[in-house]
Amino acid sequence: METPISLYLELEPKATADLEAVARATLSFAAAVKEVAYVLDPSLEVSLKFASGTEGSLSLNTILKTLKEKTTDPATLTAIGLVVLSWFGTDIRQYLMTQSLDAAFKTEKKLSPEEIQQITQAVMKAIEGKVAERNVQQVYRELEKDPAVKGVGATPEPGSKPATIVPRSEFPRYTTPLEEESIVEKRTREEPERVTLISPVLLPGERRWRFSSHEGEFGAPIKDEMFLSDVLQGRHPIVMRTGIEMDVILQTKEDKENGVWVVKERNVLKVINTSPAPTQEELELPKAAIKPNDNQDED
Repeated sequence: METPISLYLELEPKATADLEAVARATLSFAAAVKEVAYVLDPSLEVSLKFASGTEGSLSLNTILKTLKEKTTDPATLTAIGLVVLSWFGTDIRQYLMTQSLDAAFKTEKKLSPEEIQQITQAVMKAIEGKVAERNVQQVYRELEKDPAVKGVGATPEPGSKPATIVPRSEFPRYTTPLEEESIVEKRTREEPERVTLISPVLLPGERRWRFSSHEGEFGAPIKDEMFLSDVLQGRHPIVMRTGIEMDVILQTKEDKENGVWVVKERNVLKVINTSPAPTQEELELPKAAIKPNDNQDED
């Protein structure tokens, strides 16, 4: 199963495209197509073949070809083609209303109403989910580096000029960083932990006690109200000595910043047990053997 899709570059008069810029844009384009293919059907394997190019304007005539025969391939390939068109200025809702998908994408069999509905839903989900947007942005960034490129578009008709061309002046609109990149991921962990008490707070209220663990020193309030009440009322006295250990349920709240999890807050949710520092018992060493005095007379 296969379907054509062409990446069309409109060039300035008498200009030729920069080979390196076009090559980098082409690699990003291929990555974007494969990403959307995986999202629409993870079992689908798509091979992109550049069939030809034309001078003046540059039309990279691509064939989307599945490596596995499946009955759903025509619908999936058509959906991929429509998503590609949306990356380069085509109003997909209008396109679906005015175009025959069978003719436009040269499907090997007529698409049923159910398949067309399936295609429409898959395409809109991919567009609204901004699938492959980073790779598409990179296509525009690479083309923007070449002053010979006047505009870009896509079409299912190899070698022909698309009905919609994104002019160079609008390239920056397609390379704006994604809002998702600025969103900080968050997670909360609640785990049993053995900590060493550094300094308690013998006052009522949510105060930060000081502890140390395998992750280093940290401050955290104790949320276990029963434990706090017992400590403040003397029902659970803590002997003031170094190395007191506590078994607790420790809550750790973290944000992911620049790919690294950063601790933002810790809380001791429950105190399970407290114990004095383990002491090393004195070992009774064997008495050293007494050497005979060299001056002693031997028997």
